[in-house]
Amino acid sequence: MFVTERIVAAASMAWAAALLLAQLLLAWGGGRRDYSARAGSPLKGVWYNFSAAMTPAHKETIRHHPFKFAVGVVLHVGVGVAWLEVLILLLWPRNPLGLSLVAASVSALSLPAGLYLLARRAVSKNLRAMSCPDDYLSALVTCGLVAAAALYGFGIIAASPFLIVAAVTFFYLPLGKLRHVLFCPVSRVDLGRRLGYRGTYPAPRAPE
Repeated sequence: MFVTERIVAAASMAWAAALLLAQLLLAWGGGRRDYSARAGSPLKGVWYNFSAAMTPAHKETIRHHPFKFAVGVVLHVGVGVAWLEVLILLLWPRNPLGLSLVAASVSALSLPAGLYLLARRAVSKNLRAMSCPDDYLSALVTCGLVAAAALYGFGIIAASPFLIVAAVTFFYLPLGKLRHVLFCPVSRVDLGRRLGYRGTYPAPRAPE
């Protein structure tokens, strides 16, 4: 059952994981040694950086652009669901239809979100000025993945073309800005750990 496509997708996933790990090891400088006295908890700082620090109350970009933030969340959720669908297909080829339908519905909602962000980048003069070809290519690859996930989940295409699209996505993932799937959480962990150690995170409450 689509054995070749599963092998290609798995190999592409392994390629992405290996290259991302190599990039992380090469980029990891460790920073300068912190000679400050410990004033807080690194673990609490990491938790805060992934929770309260990402809410509108603490993040100015969300407060000023709630619609764009929501669109981005919808897109990222759709991509995550598509990747989960790929993983299930690799581990369990007889994928239950119910899960595919759920994944298809989420992917179908995330595709317009990705196309909106792509169109906005192309139309906005400011965004065009700061964009490079990788910005557009990464967006197209992402939209292609969620589109293929939706089509597969609704039974419009077979598993084989969906896995081929996924393989292309994983192959390109470590070569462009899509690598932020690893570097974004890693950087937030490192920042939260450092600021938690210094007692800056979690942010102290304002006096009543």
